[in-house]
Amino acid sequence: MRMTLMSFIRKVLNDERGQALPWIVLAMAGMLGASGFTIDAGHAYVVHSQLQNSANAAALAAAGNVYNSSSTNNATTIAGQYAGSSGDLNKGDTLVTIKTTISTKCLNLLMPAGTSCTTGTPSNSVQVTESASVPTFFMNILGISTIPVVAQATASMQGMAQPWNVAIIEDATGSMATADTNCGGITEFQCALTGIQALLAATNPNCPSGASNCSTGINFRVALFTFPNIITSDLPVANACSGTTYTTPAPYQVMTLPLETATSYTPLSYTQGTGSSQTTWSASYEVTYGASDADTNGFVSDYYAPTSTTTGGLNSKSSIVQAVGYGGSGGKTGCLPVSPGGIDLNGATNVGASQPSISPASPDAGTVSTSTTVVNTMGVGEGITYYASAIYAAQAALTAEAKANPGSKNAIILLSDGQANTQWIYFPQGSMKPSGTVNTALASILKSGSTGYSTLNTTPLLTAKVASALTTPNQETTGTISGVYPDFIDECQQAIVAAQKATLAGTRVYAVAYGSEQSGCGTGSKADDYTDVTKVTLPSTPNEAFSTVAALTPCITMENIASSLDYFYSDYLQSGSSVAPDCVDNSHTVTSLSQIFASIAATFTNPRLLPNNAQ
Repeated sequence: MRMTLMSFIRKVLNDERGQALPWIVLAMAGMLGASGFTIDAGHAYVVHSQLQNSANAAALAAAGNVYNSSSTNNATTIAGQYAGSSGDLNKGDTLVTIKTTISTKCLNLLMPAGTSCTTGTPSNSVQVTESASVPTFFMNILGISTIPVVAQATASMQGMAQPWNVAIIEDATGSMATADTNCGGITEFQCALTGIQALLAATNPNCPSGASNCSTGINFRVALFTFPNIITSDLPVANACSGTTYTTPAPYQVMTLPLETATSYTPLSYTQGTGSSQTTWSASYEVTYGASDADTNGFVSDYYAPTSTTTGGLNSKSSIVQAVGYGGSGGKTGCLPVSPGGIDLNGATNVGASQPSISPASPDAGTVSTSTTVVNTMGVGEGITYYASAIYAAQAALTAEAKANPGSKNAIILLSDGQANTQWIYFPQGSMKPSGTVNTALASILKSGSTGYSTLNTTPLLTAKVASALTTPNQETTGTISGVYPDFIDECQQAIVAAQKATLAGTRVYAVAYGSEQSGCGTGSKADDYTDVTKVTLPSTPNEAFSTVAALTPCITMENIASSLDYFYSDYLQSGSSVAPDCVDNSHTVTSLSQIFASIAATFTNPRLLPNNAQ
């Protein structure tokens, strides 16, 4: 029996018929296994690609909302809408359950020069992580039922700028010389200029990657405006640091009055006096007007130098950088000065001079029951803040710039405390010539060929001390103040109207309330101070039907200057009893000026993806 079995085995082993069949079976099993693995792995790869695409889309869509705090308009909400999970706009057809995790964080590489992310610093980027467990078809035989897949994307809004023309209007009045302990102890004016630096450094006009200096940007054009006006002959000192002194004790002049319908901007010229004693003066709201690197309308785009650590990413030769200065390791203060306190515009005032008293029985005493200072005297000082004319000047320049650059959009960024209280003597109609202790009326008249206003809507009484002594045509004492531009009455309302006209013309108006005061829209008892009582648009309904408020405040003014509350920002953290603590921006997470300008910059740029391990 044993011999028979051995013989059979030997016979089978020696028989070569059908020898390849078992090997083919084994090979096919291996090939099928490999094919199954490839199919399962390929399916997982496709799912990963879809997850990555949806994560990218969600992060890019949400990048512009990282500074927003509205429950319906913040990065987490927007990213969730564009993610790949069930119900989202980028839901895939992978038949797998997708889990989306969204987080916002602060990245140091996106912070302005000289700053870094610290506790409390708002987030400046958004990160989206999408994960799924992909079921297997063939690998399940081996006990592998799913393959985990994860995709992640990080995005910010500091890519190339979109086509924008931007007019920055900077408050240079004397109140801005106050130190801000919340901004390192520097003056509010210098803090504001630092914010403008942050805006420029975060906005790539169209600079090629790796370029050390960008002088051919074509997407983002910016001009700098200020109020009061700057004497035209002093513009090179401010925008080119040409020389170290100004031709006048302060480069600022009375408020010029451009037309609200102007479609281009040029500084206005006025004449004062007659005959051999006649003088001519010209002043500009636009600091970059006529600069060597500016276009016809005063806009520049050569401010960007991304590789320069010395200047904080700015081109030190650019006119706007010369004016506002730069940070970085070689920081430099800009040449644009702040107006001195107690400004002596056009020689009209002499703060500190002895003031004569006027008896209440005098014919011009009005309803005043105590002695007071007459407007027609030296040393009448007080405020010089007036927005409307600067807004009309900026809008005129933007209109021309948009026409020269088809397809571009316009924006105004106005920064101030919102207080408006300019006296009539600081307008051309009220230009005064000091003579002893009394100012002699010597109005400036628009020079022939200039398109603007010479006079105000209200004719002041040179001897008036109080608002009740003012005259028509606006019927300030007998009816509702009209707030018709130009005037020294109802100044806050004029600013709101000017900004809303710009909005209706298609310009996006940003308003940055910097330490808005609790009062300051003409409240007081002097002839230049008359409470604004006209209708304004309530903050809750921007650009809709006019609604009446009990009284205008600087904060309400700034809220209504903005095209909508989406473009209203507030830094209300300065010390001082005059700052309104309730002037809070509820639409954004930022409060300091550097953060506010970084947030504004994000609205001008395209979103970009960043490395997920960026710090």
